[in-house]
Amino acid sequence: MRFHLVGAICAIVTAAAGAAHAQDAPASAQAGDLTISQGHMMGWAGGGKPLGGEVAFTVENAGAEPDRVVSVSTPAGPSGEVSVQVARDGRAVKLEPGDLTLAAATADGPGLSRVTAQLTGLTHGAPSSVPTTITVTFERAGPVTVSARPVSPAPPPG
Repeated sequence: MRFHLVGAICAIVTAAAGAAHAQDAPASAQAGDLTISQGHMMGWAGGGKPLGGEVAFTVENAGAEPDRVVSVSTPAGPSGEVSVQVARDGRAVKLEPGDLTLAAATADGPGLSRVTAQLTGLTHGAPSSVPTTITVTFERAGPVTVSARPVSPAPPPG
């Protein structure tokens, strides 16, 4: 009983620290020609497995050169598989597995991409997410951090 209380207190302190840190991060940020926005996090419990989830955000590229996602991290838990979807001609296009290239601007406007990173072993111990941050590192634009708002828990994919 005593250990459960200590664990619960640690989870509350960790969640509160993550929420405080998220309040310091902007909802959108710019890095080079890229604008990163609409960050969110979703967590879920997986039938006796460690808690998992995902973080996602939108990247608008105003430059003529494409950029590439190098890594995605969050204090909520380690990042696993990262995927990118780009919008071309107003339609979402899923890239080949492992292709993390963002859309570049065209004559019609900026390139638009949605990036999703699967999370494994969430650290705060609750499937209903708390505000957190997402730090994404781009090949050309470098690292940038934005806040990620929690969205309703959902069942794990599969």
